[in-house]
Amino acid sequence: MDFIINLVAFVFSLGIIVAIHELGHLVFAKRAGILCFEYAIGMGPAIYKKKGKETNFAIRVIPIGGFVSMAGESMATEMVKKDMVVGLNFFNGEVRDIILTNEIESEERMTITDFEIYNEHQTGLFIEGYVDGEIKRYTIREDALYKLSPKNELQIAPYDRCFESKTYTQKLLTLIAGPAMNFILAILLFLVVVLFTGKPLNHNVLGNVSEGNPASVAGIQKGDKIMSIDGKNIDSWTSIGEALAGLNSFTNVEVTFERKGTDSLMTVTLNPRIDVNQIGISNFSKTGVLVAPGGAVVGQAFGKSKDILKENDLITKVVYKDVTYEINGWEDIYALKNILDGDTIAVTFTRDGISKTEHLHVWDKAVLQSQGAPGMQVLIGIEPTYGFDLGYTLVYPFRRTYESFMEVVMVLRLLFGGSNQIGVGDLSGPVGIFNIVGVFARQGILSLLSFVAFLSVNIGFINLLPIPALDGGRILFISIEKVTKKRIPRKTENLVNNIFFILLMILFVYITFNDVLRLF
Repeated sequence: MDFIINLVAFVFSLGIIVAIHELGHLVFAKRAGILCFEYAIGMGPAIYKKKGKETNFAIRVIPIGGFVSMAGESMATEMVKKDMVVGLNFFNGEVRDIILTNEIESEERMTITDFEIYNEHQTGLFIEGYVDGEIKRYTIREDALYKLSPKNELQIAPYDRCFESKTYTQKLLTLIAGPAMNFILAILLFLVVVLFTGKPLNHNVLGNVSEGNPASVAGIQKGDKIMSIDGKNIDSWTSIGEALAGLNSFTNVEVTFERKGTDSLMTVTLNPRIDVNQIGISNFSKTGVLVAPGGAVVGQAFGKSKDILKENDLITKVVYKDVTYEINGWEDIYALKNILDGDTIAVTFTRDGISKTEHLHVWDKAVLQSQGAPGMQVLIGIEPTYGFDLGYTLVYPFRRTYESFMEVVMVLRLLFGGSNQIGVGDLSGPVGIFNIVGVFARQGILSLLSFVAFLSVNIGFINLLPIPALDGGRILFISIEKVTKKRIPRKTENLVNNIFFILLMILFVYITFNDVLRLF
């Protein structure tokens, strides 16, 4: 069942992102008068095709990527050459079909001696050659077709219908429209999310209590009004966070609340959940928060620590940058929140009565920040109430899109020299995305839509990078032509694009291989 959920979420997520990206290219290419042969979602053999007036619309079997095939992108604009024998069909005396196969009957057969189909210098479209031993010359229609097989045809691409014939502005808009549509999609998806969720209100009334977390286990319910935590007065959601972050002890914390529909106050004790993202440990397990005397008992280890620490390991000492810290409880680990920043930490712990010392990876704060994750957090499993706010609703989609954009920028900065903790091997490809979207899908449709919006920003941004084979690389080429007033030879441009495409495919395979390794 999980596989089906992952598959549906994966196809939906990448499908909508690719479809909207390529639609941007298609719309602006057609506005510029560029002939578009095909608009395709996916790669590989077509499983569905529909013929439009000029453009074939296709869904292909591999749900990764897509393309708009435009006239002028390939090396050859003309599919015939001198001395080639072709068939010809006519309409009102002009050539309508140029037949390149013997499987299709033709009105005439011609051995070509001369032709002009590209027509860059506007001398007119024509084909000339021997027909039954006599030289004949015919005008070619601008919408004439190459007949490649009984089921395969392609419209001819004269110069004025090719990408390279258009103005710099037309070409720029055509190229930038794809990434721009990704940003627009993100804004719209974030808008849908905020319309259904609303604005988190700064109230002390609980909007939800997560099952299995400390507050739920202690009997606190949705709608309860938190009045105090550890003796500190609570009058807003902000003060709840401040009280939890300022706890001196994480054992038997008193929480007083007013039950919805009553005037009576109730007091319970609970042990907060402590997630230390910088190291990859938490006191929270499947059975709840674990507490033990004489140290910090591990509820779960995650990330790079999961292969070293196990549930019920009792941490008694840590050494960080040659400074030793005795650990008597999770309070002592939480006290390191302003100290830990990268490098490794030596952790001494007891497992089954045996003391061990292992080194754990410590994430840079900048790395966690790039992923929107705090270094450490104190949680009890409660959520605020939400309400509709017009101003917030209008601003939120743009703010979240900008934040997503800056997260990508920060990751790239860290990837290329900003941190030695992030490398190409940490990136996720299709296999990684396949699993991630499944996680978000199981959290609900709004969580999935938020992730799709974030992913759309990622794809839009990456496509704008000035790398040949991407939209940004093509923008770089046309900008060089604009500045130098010289056309880059198509052969040179295609060679550079193909080289970088191969390099990107090698990177793609490498990332996918690492994704598969992470599964096991």
